[in-house]
Parts: sequence; structure tokens; C-alpha cells
Amino acid sequence: MANQMAKMLKEAQKLEKRMTAVREELADKRVEGTAGGGVVRVTMNGHHEVISIKISPDVLENSDAEMLEDLLLSAMADAKQKSDALAATELAKVTGGLMPPGLA
Repeated sequence: MANQMAKMLKEAQKLEKRMTAVREELADKRVEGTAGGGVVRVTMNGHHEVISIKISPDVLENSDAEMLEDLLLSAMADAKQKSDALAATELAKVTGGLMPPGLA
């Protein structure tokens, strides 16, 4: 019984190491969220950090501040959703999909 517990502990430690490595790799992965048919683009990494924001010059010429704010919020929400999905997919590769929600 003690041998079985030691084996389970060793496997849990291996899994934790692999999950830590995946989390570190997520910093280098990129997703792009868009809004307004692509006139606003937000690039985010797998840690939900915004890397860049691109705004089409057409939006700046033809819109008001409120519209641009809405487009930015929408593009950021799109990027965050994609970043969440990326993290879940990458961690599922390690855990075999057995990770409880919210631990990514």
C-alpha cells in the first residue's frame, strides 16, 4: 500500500512538472482577437497579457471615441476567450482532459 502511494505521489509530481512547463510555454504563444470585421486587432499571449493593439486608420478617421472604445473592448474580449481556449487545450494535452475547470 505504501509503495502504491509513493508511486501515485511520483506520478502527481511528474504531472505538476509537465503542467508548469506548459504554463511557461503559454507565455510564448499568441492569439489574436478582432472586432469590427478586423479593423481592431488585439494580440495576447497565453497568460492574457496584451502584446499589441492594431487599429485601422479608417477607424480613426471615421469613428468617435465611444465606438473605438467598444471595438477595443470587443477585440480584447475575443482575444481573452481565445487565450483561455489555448490554455485549456495545451493543459488538456498534459492532463488528458482531466483537469478541473478554472485551473488553467
